[in-house]
Amino acid sequence: MTFLCIDRVPGLVQRDAVADAAVRVNPGNVRRRRGFEAAGDPANFWLPGATLRVHFLDGAADLRERVMAAAGDWAAHAHLRFVVVEGREAADAEIRVTFDGDGNWSALGTMAAAPEMFAPDGPTMCLSEVPSATPERAARISRHEFGHAIGLVHEHSSPASGMNWNRPEVYRALAGPPNFWSPADVEYNVFERYAAETTQYTAFDPESVMLYSFPAAWTLDGVTFPENSTLSRADRAFAASVYPAPGA
Repeated sequence: MTFLCIDRVPGLVQRDAVADAAVRVNPGNVRRRRGFEAAGDPANFWLPGATLRVHFLDGAADLRERVMAAAGDWAAHAHLRFVVVEGREAADAEIRVTFDGDGNWSALGTMAAAPEMFAPDGPTMCLSEVPSATPERAARISRHEFGHAIGLVHEHSSPASGMNWNRPEVYRALAGPPNFWSPADVEYNVFERYAAETTQYTAFDPESVMLYSFPAAWTLDGVTFPENSTLSRADRAFAASVYPAPGA
């Protein structure tokens, strides 16, 4: 089982720097800092109407175009713009993408603006599986990771998820290749849920592109979900609510 989407959520030492970055980018985030926890505060939204510059550190032109086409699905519903930049502008890009790395992951929203976590000339997003993936899988990965880039968390981490985990099986599966996760890694990336009082969320959405398809053996009741490739109705509505258009 490949489970390599690792959100770059800060640890205890880095959380103040990340909270500062969130407030610096979007002053509206200051009211949400009071609920900050070790698991990471999901309230790292960009300002509605923001233009998020995207710089590709590597990758062929056609690959970049496919990624941006998939990412554009979020911009079609959220009041945000993604603009690919090169040259001088690249140094200030909010989202910096590499295809050369381990797994698929992204900074969570404004966390990308914290230099303590992400070097200014380094990636804030990795899409290493995309070059070898089928077109549908590549689009799904791109939509999922750009969802993180605008501040959305995994659906299984939602306060509303209520997953009935078979913990020994999940520990066993993720301790081996390709993840080699410690029990603490599994606790954080799989079992922990964001606190309801610090998270903006809706009812659990089994059709969300932010949800993983877990093996049935990972839950005590055998519940599993398909791997969703497109934005669900709730994904689209939630993006529009977090990033409302003027007058909405």
